[in-house]
Amino acid sequence: MSSDHGHCLIDETLTEYLEGSLNPAIKSASEVHLLGCADCRDRLAVFMRVLQPDVSHEEARTLELITKRWESERESRQILERKPLAGRWSIRVAAVAAIFLLAVLSTIWIVRTFSTEPKTASQVVQLLLKENRPFESRIAGAPHREFVPTRGPENPGGVSYDLLAGEMTRLSANSYEMGRFYLLQKNFARAIPYLEMAVLESGGNTAAHNDLGVAYLESGDATQLQKAEQEFLQALQQNPKRADVVFNLALFYERTNANSQAQIQWRRFLELDTKSEWAAEGRSRLQGLSH
Repeated sequence: MSSDHGHCLIDETLTEYLEGSLNPAIKSASEVHLLGCADCRDRLAVFMRVLQPDVSHEEARTLELITKRWESERESRQILERKPLAGRWSIRVAAVAAIFLLAVLSTIWIVRTFSTEPKTASQVVQLLLKENRPFESRIAGAPHREFVPTRGPENPGGVSYDLLAGEMTRLSANSYEMGRFYLLQKNFARAIPYLEMAVLESGGNTAAHNDLGVAYLESGDATQLQKAEQEFLQALQQNPKRADVVFNLALFYERTNANSQAQIQWRRFLELDTKSEWAAEGRSRLQGLSH
């Protein structure tokens, strides 16, 4: 692990990078790390060799030329003190790593020039929301995903959240954005203080009240549970037609065995949202309470 560049990428992240299946936020953070971490570049080069074993004669000549530049650069900077691998394996692995580094530099320039990379911390969180629904409650602005119960923090795509936290810092995330970032990980000890600060800073923003209520509700802390209801009610005082907040309030009453109040709120929710996938979920929960 490199002490200079944060936590190294796990094998799953490296292979998914090569397959093109990482979401843009995770991909961007991974590329930033790879530029500074020789260990991760070497590991990625090996994966590239395994996944793409065929190299033509013409490609091999190009690889040999790039290899000389790569090895010269490594020796001059004394990045690593390793004995070179023998034969064509050494040529291909080192060269692929060099090609990869050049590709990363080009990719970052293209991404930043043509605006496909997330520009704000809020966009990073929104991209993560598309990949992850950590609990039944609704984080403000979350698209619908089927809830699949899991133990422990969520980790979509095998990403290191420690790595992505650096990207949030680079993008100057505010208290609300950091609170949502930690809430997605079920890291309530960090999420709640940030969201409490966000409520104060925003003067009672509806979305901030909602997400703080979600953190209280899902934390598993009985002393925090009743605070959830107050946050949802405050959010609805500001905007009585926020369907996501009504959804969470209905869920709160359901969790606290106040079934009659839960049914009232589920019906209220279904008046606000009649056709979405969230509505289908709410309708199912209401039917469950009616039997």
